[in-house]
Amino acid sequence: MGHRAILYYLPSALALLAMLLAWHLLVVGLEVKEFVLPGPLAAIAALGEARFDWWLNTAATLLSVAGSFVLSAVLGIALAVAVVWDPRIERTVMPLLVLFNTLPKIALAPLFLLWLGYGIVPNILIGVTVAFFPMVINTAVGLRAVEPDLLALTQAMRATRWQVLRKIRFPNAIPYIFAGLKLNASMSVVGAIVGEFVASEKGLGAVIMAAGVTLDTPAIFAALILISVLGLAIYALVVAAERWLTPWERREDTATA
Repeated sequence: MGHRAILYYLPSALALLAMLLAWHLLVVGLEVKEFVLPGPLAAIAALGEARFDWWLNTAATLLSVAGSFVLSAVLGIALAVAVVWDPRIERTVMPLLVLFNTLPKIALAPLFLLWLGYGIVPNILIGVTVAFFPMVINTAVGLRAVEPDLLALTQAMRATRWQVLRKIRFPNAIPYIFAGLKLNASMSVVGAIVGEFVASEKGLGAVIMAAGVTLDTPAIFAALILISVLGLAIYALVVAAERWLTPWERREDTATA
């Protein structure tokens, strides 16, 4: 199993190494100044600088990302169930969600700052505004994607709406829910960082803003590296949970291969 996992992720690892090598050769070959584009080694070296307190700022960002991920997942699934349960809720809520989703989230950040002040709560709420909509859509599609013949059979057996939801619709929606969670994993990071740009004195987004003022480009890239690691870690946890909760999907993939 370990050997298969290594072979599966080897192309991605090689592509990452190739990108880092190309980045290094570009900076060295063109003699790009460090404040314009630092090399990967300079960005990694910046992670060792104590003045940015990387552990504290990474923990602050992780808390914001985790909070927005969990809250958007719970609220998104709950609203999707409500939308599928009652068409009147869909007609009422969905147009408002679409309208809200078209708003630029960076424009909402100053409002959250004005209403809630500095701290982790505005960052979490901004992350929720970014990641919430895809979670609702994916879950609702999964809850509806049930064979009509199966629904007709449940009606013939006089199953209640709650039984159909719990035993038919929700199990059928699990792959769609995990698809939404994968989007949520990356979009929660984006939302939390947007919040830290405006409404936080701690976190990797705040580090980027502070480093940008002093043209400390290596520190900016170091923060971007840590942000990418956080996003990949949350995504990997979602994938691991999906493989654990839906082993039949993995068996189907193996059989197809």
